[in-house]
Amino acid sequence: MVQTLFEVFNKSGRGKFWDEKNVTGNPAAAHCIKEYVKLIQEEQAAAHVVPKQAKPIFLGKVRKITSYIDNELDRVDISPRERYVLLRDQAWVKLQFFGGNRANDLAMLVGQEIKQLDDNSGLVIKQTFGKTLRGKKHKAHVFVIKRCRDKAVCPVIGLHRYVQGCKSMGVDLANGFLFRVVLENGRVIGQRVTYMYSVMYERLIQYLSLLGIYDGETPHSFRAGCAVTLALSGSVDNVGQIMNHVGWYGEGTAEYYSRLPALVESDYIAGRLADSAGQCDFVEDHFQQYGDFSMLQKAFQ
Repeated sequence: MVQTLFEVFNKSGRGKFWDEKNVTGNPAAAHCIKEYVKLIQEEQAAAHVVPKQAKPIFLGKVRKITSYIDNELDRVDISPRERYVLLRDQAWVKLQFFGGNRANDLAMLVGQEIKQLDDNSGLVIKQTFGKTLRGKKHKAHVFVIKRCRDKAVCPVIGLHRYVQGCKSMGVDLANGFLFRVVLENGRVIGQRVTYMYSVMYERLIQYLSLLGIYDGETPHSFRAGCAVTLALSGSVDNVGQIMNHVGWYGEGTAEYYSRLPALVESDYIAGRLADSAGQCDFVEDHFQQYGDFSMLQKAFQ
């Protein structure tokens, strides 16, 4: 929250520093604020309060949601508005999981930023505007999504189905916002879904509740699920690769969502440490020979 306030004041022209003497600048950068945050963090740590993280959504739930949507799309009494919303939702759910994007960033995605790979194996998406991009010169988030053997969760199939469904409704998504507003009469307009996070939060709760599998997930759960899946599936070798795919510019955020140190690195290290039990004599001898400087000091006394 303090970091968010810092950015708000900074972008409004208050700068990055606080001048206590003249009471000017960015108040969120004041020393007393930093001390307050530090004390709160220490108090929470002493009380064993663990920061709450988004509960990950994994492919099992993605598959259940999209299967439910498929059944709904097969209804004969479905209205044009319902059809569009369902087609949009299934594409969004698949894309957010496999891309790891923010819901509001997906709302800014335009058709011109999506290209098909030459071998038709997937799509490359070059996003030029989002929370961490903000239209900065020469800065973009480029990521690729590939076709899956499991067609029920495949993001490429999901997007193609959405585009084709819109074409049949007379809506061309080749240019303009990809995820759009639909009016009550079923007419899809070129306006983007302004509060995509809130809209999809409500839709997500509805799907999970109807299926009886709601456990407090939010749209951020897709980002967490994507990051954890990348870490545990062997898809990446390091946190930097997770950052490149999802579009994070800080290792702290990537590690926070992926739990990479706890889930992968700690397990690997603990396993190697357990295996070292059979090498205890070698470790001790090696230390005494090369690492025990107290013995070296005795030699020169």
